[in-house]
Amino acid sequence: MNWITVILASGFFFSLNHIIRKKILAHVNVLDMMIFTGSFGFFILLPFIKYVNFSISRVDLFFILVNAVFAFGGSYTLNTVYKRCEISTVSPLLNFNPVFVILLSWFILGEVLNSKQILGIFFILAGGYIVTLDNIKSFCRPFTSISTKDFLNILITLVLWSFCPVINKILLSKIDTFSYLFFFVMFIFLIQMVLMLAANRFQEVLYAIQKKWFLLIMASLCWIISDALFLYAVAIPEVMVSLLIPVKRISNLMTVVIGGRLFEEKKLLIKSTACAVMLLGLFVIGIYSRS
Repeated sequence: MNWITVILASGFFFSLNHIIRKKILAHVNVLDMMIFTGSFGFFILLPFIKYVNFSISRVDLFFILVNAVFAFGGSYTLNTVYKRCEISTVSPLLNFNPVFVILLSWFILGEVLNSKQILGIFFILAGGYIVTLDNIKSFCRPFTSISTKDFLNILITLVLWSFCPVINKILLSKIDTFSYLFFFVMFIFLIQMVLMLAANRFQEVLYAIQKKWFLLIMASLCWIISDALFLYAVAIPEVMVSLLIPVKRISNLMTVVIGGRLFEEKKLLIKSTACAVMLLGLFVIGIYSRS
């Protein structure tokens, strides 16, 4: 299967996951939602444990754990923003993620940044600015559609998530995709179990299940499918991380338009235009990443 098809499918389920999570967070605590989705995701993989390679080195397991911590931390800060803000404002800002990934992949993996990628980054930054405006005529105003606290939380998410695909690329050259996915999800599950016990959230999680069980299950399934497809694409030796991430972020167009319509959010024309500008930048970055 062509890797572009795989990564677009991953982006599709990624977007569905975020739309469903936004719906859940209208009634459920962030940590309670994440505890269930992480746990159920692990239980989905358990029947396939016979396909897991348990001879992975301790060093590699440690870095899978580090990646799980980064992924969980980024998801938690992002979900706290989703709970307070419009999804059509938050989602386009995730398009900044490729900028961080490209810089890290250049520094760690040696993937060279060229002039076309710099042009693409400019479009991403321009779109990221436009999406925060109350009115397109207020272009010179600073960010106004999101609070400083929420913006910093998104920035934390972007930084943490930027390390994940780079670590994935390194480890998947030595570990098969399913074994990596299994241990990654297992560590997410263990992190959440510790947090549930430490915060004494067992009763709250049960209440969340009773209230939103179907959406919680759907979010778990979308998360596992999206990550499995993404890791499959990353594991292809000739595919560059700096190309994968921009292509995956095309999913944000669906998140902004469909999610915004679903939650009846405002200023969708401005936000969709900004997302389109970002996607232009992502396309420029992606198409020239092999140069």
